[in-house]
Amino acid sequence: MASEIDQNKLKVAIDWINKLANGMNPIDGRVLPDSDIVNNVHISRCLFYVSSLLEGVGKKKGSQQKQYELEFQLTPEIASKVYIAERTGIAMFVKEINKVIPDNMQPLAASKVTQWLVSVGYLVEQQSSDGRKYKAPTELGTSIGMTSAWRDGSQGQYLAISYDANAQHFILENLFKL
Repeated sequence: MASEIDQNKLKVAIDWINKLANGMNPIDGRVLPDSDIVNNVHISRCLFYVSSLLEGVGKKKGSQQKQYELEFQLTPEIASKVYIAERTGIAMFVKEINKVIPDNMQPLAASKVTQWLVSVGYLVEQQSSDGRKYKAPTELGTSIGMTSAWRDGSQGQYLAISYDANAQHFILENLFKL
């Protein structure tokens, strides 16, 4: 039937678009140079937008708000299935976690992870000279593999935080504390 969606192809398309949006080559996982066109903030945001649209296409029509039977809980079995990138942003990492949890489990929110990282001293909330709040890695955060770089966006500069494989493993090993 022409209107049926191949869920496997859709998942691959979403995964590849997310990797491109995070500045990674989806074929071999290499981090692309900052000068690559996909690292342009406008292109990256466009790719994230397309990814979110595709995720909506894959969901059941007619369901307004899904009711979950289980609260988010990470087991060692689930954690072992999470894809660990060489370097990624928190939103993409949380999407990878949510891909492997059971369908009846409440998804994890990236904001919950960053709030926890602030509460335990790996991130700190700061305020720019124009009054905008942002989070930055502390010395403790950089010691586990968090890095940051200022980037230009449509609303001015923002601090992009990246998490290497070690930082991702650290988060997975400590998610039960959330």
